[in-house]
Amino acid sequence: MTGLSIVLVLGSAFLHATWNARSNDGDDRVVELAVAYAHGVVLLSPWLIADPPTEVIGFMVLSGIAHGGYITFLSRAYARGGLATTYPLARGTAPLVVALIGIWLLDQTPSASTVVGAFSVAIGLAVIGGVAWGRRERSAILMAAVTGMFIASYTLLDARGVERTGELGYFAGASIVAVVVVVGLQRPSLARVRASLRPGLKIGLFATTAYALILLAYRRADATNVATLRGTSILFGLFLVRRTVTRRLVVGAVAVAVGAVLVAR
Repeated sequence: MTGLSIVLVLGSAFLHATWNARSNDGDDRVVELAVAYAHGVVLLSPWLIADPPTEVIGFMVLSGIAHGGYITFLSRAYARGGLATTYPLARGTAPLVVALIGIWLLDQTPSASTVVGAFSVAIGLAVIGGVAWGRRERSAILMAAVTGMFIASYTLLDARGVERTGELGYFAGASIVAVVVVVGLQRPSLARVRASLRPGLKIGLFATTAYALILLAYRRADATNVATLRGTSILFGLFLVRRTVTRRLVVGAVAVAVGAVLVAR
């Protein structure tokens, strides 16, 4: 990975941990996240209008559906568990899936250090997420794991999609689909939407910037490397919830850091 791509991914990881911390404390998480994605559409609309992703409409729609599933199950995970446990498990599932499937689907050949790094990150995050078992957040574990599968899905789709079109217009289009999916599933009342506007706008600014940085990184680095290094967001997440840090969380964080170093080589 180049120095610029590493900076893009690490910047995204910090912003990602920040908005997840905000979302975890939300009152109506799923609607707030839908508002956040809608806010992203508004921010990115100039790129969508100037360069509509017509070349990859199939990838964009499938990505939007995956993002809709991500919003739904992440919200359910946070309703059942804390940030220090559910967030790492969700983030830890994705890199391993991307490392295994992405090699075949994206025709990429990661180095041995990348593969070892992917496993290290995934195992480290899984150890952290395993703390949830002892905290009786068992349904949160399932919700977080499903969330991770959706993350892996849109990661693979987006890495291929942005190879053929503009990154920001593509994400705006996928976000429209995601909002439609969530609204169709949840059918929130106008009162819920109004109550979620302010927190959703704050989350949206962080979330849109974070994912835009990731899409820019996809053009400059292997998707497996990007997805795995992005898992270092858990280090920032632990800092944001220091009061709940335990020895096992620290061990998991070290595994994540080691894996990130390997994958970035």
